[in-house]
Amino acid sequence: MQTFLQQARAAQSVTRLSGRQLSQRVGLSRTTYHRWLHRHQSGLPLLRRPGPPKTGPLPLARVREQIRQLPAGPHRTHGTGALYQQHRAGLSRRQLAELVRQHRRQQREERRARLLQITWHSVHTAWALDATEWPTCHRGRTLQVLAARDLASNYGLGLQAHTQLCGQGVAAYLAQLIRRHGPPLFLKRDNGAVLHTPDVEQVLAAAAVLPLDSPAHYPRYNGGIEKHIGDLKRLFPYPLPAPSPEAGPSAQALLEALRHEANAQPRTALDGCSPAERFLVGPRLHVDRPTRSAIFHSLHAHAGRIVAHMKTRDQRSFAAAWRHAAQSWLRCQALISVSTNQSSKTKTN
Repeated sequence: MQTFLQQARAAQSVTRLSGRQLSQRVGLSRTTYHRWLHRHQSGLPLLRRPGPPKTGPLPLARVREQIRQLPAGPHRTHGTGALYQQHRAGLSRRQLAELVRQHRRQQREERRARLLQITWHSVHTAWALDATEWPTCHRGRTLQVLAARDLASNYGLGLQAHTQLCGQGVAAYLAQLIRRHGPPLFLKRDNGAVLHTPDVEQVLAAAAVLPLDSPAHYPRYNGGIEKHIGDLKRLFPYPLPAPSPEAGPSAQALLEALRHEANAQPRTALDGCSPAERFLVGPRLHVDRPTRSAIFHSLHAHAGRIVAHMKTRDQRSFAAAWRHAAQSWLRCQALISVSTNQSSKTKTN
């Protein structure tokens, strides 16, 4: 930079060009050229951080402690404006924003470290169910795709496209999977209304399948099926054929081909096996109907005892108690193992 200024001064003395003309020739604004020149003549650094200079030592430890006490969300921290006013003499807005970002990043890493990772050991212990919207070639129109997955093998059980999803469609889809593969012991599902209709509940009751519903506003509880849907969309990041009587079968055939391809890919989480291989030859849970009934009554009694010690007793309280009772029973039966998540990315089933 200093060499450039020396050469510019030499060229200016030879060509007799003004500062404005010289800066235009080299593609530099006149104010920037004169600012650099003034700093060079004064022995000051040519480049420095933008904004007014700060005086006094940076109170870093104190600022970090105050940031930890601010209410922080996933994307914003409240109260940073007032904090800046306290330390504006020694701290720029840019420095404060970077400290706040570092604190939120540290909070995310600590939350991830506290997450529990559930590993399912036997096929048919639990399925996961969810629905997603998939764009089509027809602009503005989507297909609603039902997806189900066995959590022990990561095997995609079936994909079914609907132009308009309803409870009867979900019930028929579940009944078809149960006839084909046999009933699981548990079914994990989100809180979508279409997944909780009387038709769906009737199918579950007829097959003696115990539901495990996600907590409200916590889709990570059913993270296995969320990941499955995400993997499918990354495997085929294109729109499906437009929903019409003619294109309907082709969209369904494409989804089935996509499911088979995903099921055939080896997975590190399965020790190099593919989901299809693990689903067919892996340990499989068989539970007869009398045993299912006994498990239901045991879990219901356990959940009732938990609710009896709660201050708030409502439907959400019982659902939380039911999930806790089910997890305790599964751990006692060695059907799952629970560990602290050590990976940088959240992985839950």
